[in-house]
Amino acid sequence: MIKLVLLSLLFSQAEDLTVYEMPEVIVTATRLSLPAEASPWPVEVLVVEEDEVTDLTDVLAQSVSADVRSYGYEGHSAFGFLGGVAASRVLILSNGIPMNTRRDGVIDLSLIPLASGDRVEVVKGPLSALYGSSAIGGVVNVVPSKKNGVSVTLGATDQMGMNVGARAIHNFGILGMRAAGSYLTNPGFRQNDDVSRYNGNAALWVDPIEALHLEVDAGYTSRELGVPGPAPDASDTAFMPPAFGDSLVTSLYDDQADNLFTASLKTSFSPLQNFAASLAFYAVQQDFTYNWKYLGYNPDFTTYTALETDGYNDTRLGGDLQVTGTIAEFLTLAGGACIVQETFEGAQVAADSATDATLKDTTWEASDMQTGAWAEVLAKAGIFTPSAAVRLDNSAQYGTFISPEAGLSVEVIPRMLYVSAAYGQAFRAPGFNDLYWPRDFFSGGDSTLVPEKGQNTTLSATIRPFGFLKFSLAGSWKLIKDMISWLPDPEDTTGMRWKPVNLNQVTIIGGEFSAGCRLLDGLFSGSIGLAYNKATETTEILDTVTYDENFNTVYEYVTVERQASFIPPLSIKGNVAVRAWKGGEIAAIMTWTDFRVNYYTDWSTYPKFGVLEKRIDPSLKLDLSLSQKLFKFLNLEVGARNILNDQTPAHFGGPNDLDYPTAPRRFYGALSVSYL
Repeated sequence: MIKLVLLSLLFSQAEDLTVYEMPEVIVTATRLSLPAEASPWPVEVLVVEEDEVTDLTDVLAQSVSADVRSYGYEGHSAFGFLGGVAASRVLILSNGIPMNTRRDGVIDLSLIPLASGDRVEVVKGPLSALYGSSAIGGVVNVVPSKKNGVSVTLGATDQMGMNVGARAIHNFGILGMRAAGSYLTNPGFRQNDDVSRYNGNAALWVDPIEALHLEVDAGYTSRELGVPGPAPDASDTAFMPPAFGDSLVTSLYDDQADNLFTASLKTSFSPLQNFAASLAFYAVQQDFTYNWKYLGYNPDFTTYTALETDGYNDTRLGGDLQVTGTIAEFLTLAGGACIVQETFEGAQVAADSATDATLKDTTWEASDMQTGAWAEVLAKAGIFTPSAAVRLDNSAQYGTFISPEAGLSVEVIPRMLYVSAAYGQAFRAPGFNDLYWPRDFFSGGDSTLVPEKGQNTTLSATIRPFGFLKFSLAGSWKLIKDMISWLPDPEDTTGMRWKPVNLNQVTIIGGEFSAGCRLLDGLFSGSIGLAYNKATETTEILDTVTYDENFNTVYEYVTVERQASFIPPLSIKGNVAVRAWKGGEIAAIMTWTDFRVNYYTDWSTYPKFGVLEKRIDPSLKLDLSLSQKLFKFLNLEVGARNILNDQTPAHFGGPNDLDYPTAPRRFYGALSVSYL
């Protein structure tokens, strides 16, 4: 079980039963490595335990700000909101490499296993001033481990699922290396819901001289999964369609396969004490393949079964240069430039299952080159730490975009009270699906779309009255404009084709509070976090369809303001761990999520349209675990996830369907061996 470790829970180790004094925490998800308290934006650090096998889904779900939506058991597709901002507007980095694909702007969290991970850093601010596109809601950076050690873990669930992993890290003086891998499989809890995933990672680093560091890293993840949905072939009378609530209801696909490859070459050079430069080259390739079958109709109204394969390939090649200098030990200047070439290829091929005749053969390509240049300044003036940054991005697709930010951190009471304020602007480039989706009778992309734009103002404070106790609180105002949605195409005279448009706006007034403590060498540790988001969306909705004198379709829209879709107003997360006896620990993790709403077009009064509102009730999830350390290197753990068996839906289905159910209660056991 992943144990949530907030900044308030990062403590040094001690052998005797003493009260902890928290050390300074250095974060790297901002461009400059700096103490967490000096960051103008709130920061949260989640620690990955050496003897645990997991992925980014499980770790990020423990963040106070994150609302992670998983479609099934471990390994299934999962995406995360951060502070009420959707996954496509949250930048995910793996060892500093941007992972979000331009296909639709997201990266599946379960495709980033953490067998080699050390920690996950979450910066809750619009960091386009440092990282460019997709950082409207914040940045999540997975930091791999370089600590010596060997660990092997074997886990199993009562559904006969398996989760195993291993890693080995060693530093040989000027040379270091890491090898890690994991394998996961489970049968799921719905029809056609099985998952199989394996991952491998290897890294090598060398410091030939004190001022020079070279590092090469490569990783590969492959996953196959069933995608529950409606009956794939209604003409097959032997096929029994799954009951509503046992399927994803609106899913088109029957199965999915993903392959993700990453590689990077990094070098850093610091010939002078107050000067450093780094250069990184990276490659990311992701393949998506979907297979499905459906019932089609011939002109004579006879039917056929179509077998379709939809394949997509996304390839990114990038380079990133950063230069940092310190003047008189109180002023740090940094700047850099980056370039990314991304190419996307899509193919849709369908054939008649009986005759093998080709029914559809569509291919399309999209690409974009993005360049960026940025500068940042950080000063230390007594108790004040002001900072500012600006970035200029340019793309052949969306032109030029400028992202500024500024902040101030104040150490009001040394090591006890820090107060910060920050403002920033950010953007998200339109996805290739929205821009260039092939136009047909029902849909078509729009190459004239502009980037989504966001801005954020945040006030935060960190209070540490004692060395073992810490409180964090923050309030924020966020505005996201020109959000992309699909609506009927006004240029389509049939009234059937839809296209994406820049029209929505969301305002989020949010607040967070977290507290954590750890006493007596871990005899007791606990934390609690609350996140509040009042999210209001302003959008145009279809109101009436009429026809002109030439019988062309004319759409009429109205603008409405309402509670934003999908975002719960309140969530509460907490955990507690008690070392009840020597080497033994009892731990619990609790998550309570408030209600969520979604909206659908009501066609029942055509040509006048209405709005159907659907609500998912609040839910409570509770995980429990019991672990025992043996011989200092062996750990045995048993536990239960969702022990209350709360299957309140995790996602919305269609307007008349039951929604996607949450994974039910399951028991697990794990045995790990660690030599550190």
